[in-house]
Amino acid sequence: MQTTNTAAITGRALPPPLVLAADMPSRWNDDELDFDSAADRIVRAHERDGDHRDLPISDLKTWAVVPHEGQFALAPLARHHGPKPLRANAFANLAARVGAPGDFIKRLPAPLQLATMNYLLAEHQESSAATLRVRGEEVAAIVSGRYAPLDPVELVETIREALVKHGMLREVRVRGVASGLVDNLRLVFPAEQKAIKPGDVSALGLDITSSSFARSAVHVSPVIWRLVCSNGLKKAERGSGFSFRHIGDSQRLRDGVAEAIPSAVVRARGVMDQWQRAVTFMVEDVQRQIESMRELTTPEKKLLEHELLKEIGAPALPEHVPLYDLVNALTASAKEASPARRLDIESIAGDVLSRHVGRA
Repeated sequence: MQTTNTAAITGRALPPPLVLAADMPSRWNDDELDFDSAADRIVRAHERDGDHRDLPISDLKTWAVVPHEGQFALAPLARHHGPKPLRANAFANLAARVGAPGDFIKRLPAPLQLATMNYLLAEHQESSAATLRVRGEEVAAIVSGRYAPLDPVELVETIREALVKHGMLREVRVRGVASGLVDNLRLVFPAEQKAIKPGDVSALGLDITSSSFARSAVHVSPVIWRLVCSNGLKKAERGSGFSFRHIGDSQRLRDGVAEAIPSAVVRARGVMDQWQRAVTFMVEDVQRQIESMRELTTPEKKLLEHELLKEIGAPALPEHVPLYDLVNALTASAKEASPARRLDIESIAGDVLSRHVGRA
């Protein structure tokens, strides 16, 4: 409405906003695979996203935001590179870096978009060293000069070497593969499973998560995987040493992942004990419990209620339910989300479990 009114006053149409190149598609598959097949799937997905290289820049202020075929792009003032279109993730990185309201700027006419971004880029006072993570000819991410990559090939090699070292490679099956802005391998150990209820078996596992686009640290998280429905309950390990930021030395990340894997398996056994206790632990005032989950959006809460009714086979929410059913409903609802959000919701489920039946 504001753009239309302004155009009427000036007597001419304003240029449309510049748009952003698409990010790598995010996918999650709940297939059962051996480790090497699953690792290959992630690597191939990133290969299809385009040839990748890193372009270090000593001072990002020597570059400018420019238009290129109707898209946002970055180009050096010295013109020794052509314009490089910005993907949505890279634009978000740049906006956060210079303190720009990215969602607002995306709606402005192109001249205002360019003027605002370039003004903020020129006025930004902090260190301007950066690395452009380029896929094909597009900037997929803008990271600090201290960024330590652990990209798909190196990530899966690190995991494989650790599994071999600890005698786990032959035991493990992969029951979930995510690729895109966030990559995830869900490792399950069939030899370590329990019938939590008659005919309802859960297996011990690990989630190993990373990102090539500055969207996630490297996380090694205990997981309980329910066979009957392929739900995953992820135990987030805040402050436990199972998360590693992409800062400093890539070898530090490799060493950290290798050491975290056996420790996370031990922690997962404790989570399995909690999972068993959840069967008999009753959650009171279910509606209030759901409403108090501030980490969930309103639609996510509605979906949780829907999944809980399916889980318990009731037409309306009761006053109390077993914790086991509530957590299963939460992990079932996570499947409707994007891969990154699914992992978040599964972590929330792990927090709900721990909050009620104690930490492992």
